[in-house]
Amino acid sequence: MASLIWSLQILRFVAALMVVYVHAAQTAVKATGSNGLLPHDFQVVGYAGVDIFFVISGVIIAKTAPGLTWRSFAWRRFRRIVPLYLLISIPYAIVAYKTGFGWRDALATLLLWPATDQMTAPALPAAWTLCFEMLFYAAATIVLIDRRLLSGLVGIFGLAMIFRSAGPVLQFLGNPLIIEFGFGVVLAYAPRWKSAVWCLPVGAAAMIAVGFIGLAPQGGTMEFLAGDNGFQRVLVYGLPAAMIVFGTMQIDAQPSVWTVLGDASYMLYLIHTLPITLLLMVWTAFPISPDLIIVIGTATSVLFAWRMYIRFELPLRKFLRRHDPHQKIDCRQPGLALRD
Repeated sequence: MASLIWSLQILRFVAALMVVYVHAAQTAVKATGSNGLLPHDFQVVGYAGVDIFFVISGVIIAKTAPGLTWRSFAWRRFRRIVPLYLLISIPYAIVAYKTGFGWRDALATLLLWPATDQMTAPALPAAWTLCFEMLFYAAATIVLIDRRLLSGLVGIFGLAMIFRSAGPVLQFLGNPLIIEFGFGVVLAYAPRWKSAVWCLPVGAAAMIAVGFIGLAPQGGTMEFLAGDNGFQRVLVYGLPAAMIVFGTMQIDAQPSVWTVLGDASYMLYLIHTLPITLLLMVWTAFPISPDLIIVIGTATSVLFAWRMYIRFELPLRKFLRRHDPHQKIDCRQPGLALRD
């Protein structure tokens, strides 16, 4: 179990780095009009880092949730995701407030619920994925309360998917991206098969090929929330992501600098757009080669997130752990530190 968690921690860092890379590449285009050495058809693979995250979440929750009470599970997920997210969202919310921040924006930003009478994205751009993460955690909490409710949840998802055209709420609840969490749950119960490590390079090759054959999903945050081309994304990114995760699960890993970077991947994902945006202003005034922009933007994001992780996230997590009302229950569970 421990080696599995460590290997997935490393993959989390790779997935976050993919997202940072594609945003750094977009910045290079804005600053110079060029993609640099690597073509756009290759660079779009960075978007698939999100799909890898979703599959990993399915695996980890399916592996760890059964050992916890529903209250303990819900608190753990809340304290791990929400406080840091809300604090990082503050400057983005302030900027959004100055340009118009209504009740829909508040609901999407504070509660990570984007669907009302219209689809509305959170103020922090990267947080659209957290809307699905929290939806999945809510479903897992309900199942921990009573396993018999699982069939009802699956039925709601199926009906919402069928009637997605009825409005934003059903578009969100029936978004095909939720299937990727299901991939992870299935993989969590799959027997270990060492030879399946080949799934990792095959899945990566398939993911890269998507851009070159013209099947990369199009659109932005609103399209992703609404599930436009959702089935296409599950097919061309979700299935390869599941292969990559399954292949990684066959690798025995131990704690290292890479697993620590994996633990910092949430901070990297949330905050990477800040240094990249600031650097864009510099590069617009003082242009350099697009490849240097990508390298510097990616490296700066990792270093900045690392320092924020050490100086800010770890103390926050330590504080919240000290005030955990379920600490006594959770301490009986093996591998506590790995789940946090």
